[in-house]
Order: sequence, then structure tokens, then C-alpha cells
Amino acid sequence: MSDDLSVGAGPDAPVDAAAEAPPPASFGARLQWQRERLGLSVTDVAARLRLHPNQVRALEQEALSALPEAAYVRGFVRGYARVLDLDPAPLLADLGQKLVPAAASVVDGMAQARDYSPVRAAAREHASRKIVMAGAVLLLIALGALGWYATHQPRREPPPAVTSTPTPPVPASPSTPVPVTSGDAGSVPPTGAASAAPAAATPDAATAAADTAGLTTPVPLAPLLRIRFSGPSWVEVKDAEGKVLLSQHSAASAEHVIEGTPPFYVVIGDTAKAAVEVRGENYDLAPHTRQNVARFTVN
Repeated sequence: MSDDLSVGAGPDAPVDAAAEAPPPASFGARLQWQRERLGLSVTDVAARLRLHPNQVRALEQEALSALPEAAYVRGFVRGYARVLDLDPAPLLADLGQKLVPAAASVVDGMAQARDYSPVRAAAREHASRKIVMAGAVLLLIALGALGWYATHQPRREPPPAVTSTPTPPVPASPSTPVPVTSGDAGSVPPTGAASAAPAAATPDAATAAADTAGLTTPVPLAPLLRIRFSGPSWVEVKDAEGKVLLSQHSAASAEHVIEGTPPFYVVIGDTAKAAVEVRGENYDLAPHTRQNVARFTVN
């Protein structure tokens, strides 16, 4: 009976050889085996993983030299396993044994930098906050110090005002009569005494009185150069350094007194209307006049 059933069932029941064969242990072959078992094409997997079909074929053929850095390959294998509902752990373990150790890449460094515990992250954030707070406190202290320094600077007192000492009046000429008053205030001296006082105050007597008291009476000196005009004219005076001391048009009755260190260089436009005195003495312009213009030097 059993023999008949076995013979009858043999031709009609299909045998799935792929289901009975064990899956391959290699990560590439296992991915290809599972893809074909699910009836997916390379293009279908590439579309789901957003990869190029050549990259999917390289994964299945384990052509690691045609793939990018190791970190990217691990990500491809992990994503491929999820698409096929496989456990990625044994596939990644097999991949790790076949990867050639290489110098640490930028991607690996970034992956390692992201792999830190929450405790370390909190500690770093706390330290960063401390640094920021310390910088803010130092900045506030510096600003406060600058403000205090600016407000406590001693004020500069203005320089004392320069007061000019009034020049004492020039004493009167010895020939000027000095009024004589009596000891009583408000009394008027007799006419004879008033007329006798100027006669008594002669230059010799004033000089003798000054010598007796140990003092000398200053005698006013005539100006070095005096120019008078009886009509409109013009004049220019320069000193020894070429500095212009006087340069103008002068009207009638104008008078100019020049003091300083000689020599003076003088030019007068209309000598017929000008009179010049040098140290109180009249100065003859005729020898220095050409076409009614006088040019001369006062030493």
C-alpha cells in the first residue's frame, strides 16, 4: 500500500531544490540567494536602496574593490539585508573578515565621532556652557573696569588766566610843569607860587633830585621812524628779514610810527605829500626819490 502511494506521489509532487538546500554562508551569495528566492531583480533592489545596479551586483559578487569605503559597504549590506528580511549581523560579521584593514578614513572617523554615550555628550555640553558663561563674565568685568576708569579720571583744571601787568605811565617830560599843592586839601596856591614852580622844576634840578634819591628818571626817546602824510599816498616798510611791517594807502593827516630792530627798507609812493623823521630828526627824501617815489634804508 505504501509502495503504491509513494509511486503515485512521485511524478505529481514538484520538488523545491532551493528550499531543501541550505543557504550560503558568504554575505554576497546569501544576499543573491535570498533575492532570487523572493523573485526580485537586481534593478528592483537597486531602486529600493537607491544604488546603481552595478553596486548591487558588486555586493553579491563581493567585489569590494569596486565599492566605496568600508563604512559605506557596511551600510549597503545592512540596507540590503533589511530589504530581504534577513538578519544583518552574520552578514556584517562575514563582511568584516573579508575587508582589508586600511587607514582610518574620514567616514570612519565621523562614524566613530558620532558613537559616544549620552553621559559623555552631557558632560561636553556642560563644559561648553561653563566656557561660554566664563567668557561672558570676563567680558562684563572688562567693560565694568573700563567704565569705572573712564568715570574716575581726574579732571584737568583749566590753566590759570594770564593777567597782564599794566604798564606804568611814562613820566612827564622835565619841561612839563608839575602842579604844586599845599599841605591842606582843597587850598589853592597863590598865583606867584604857581608861576614860580615851573621855573624851579628845570631838567637839571629834576636830575639832581633823582640822583640824590638814588633813582634815574627815564627820558622818553623819539621813535626810530615816523612818517606823516599831508595828502593821499602809499607806503611800505619791511624789516631786515623781509617781513612787512607796514603796507597801505594813507590818507591826509595819517601818521605811522615804526619801531623794531633796523635796518628798515622803506618805499613811499608820493614824496611830495610825505614827511619822514628818523630818531626825531627830519629825513631828506630828495636824494632817494626817483619819479616821485622814494626808496631808502633806515639803519
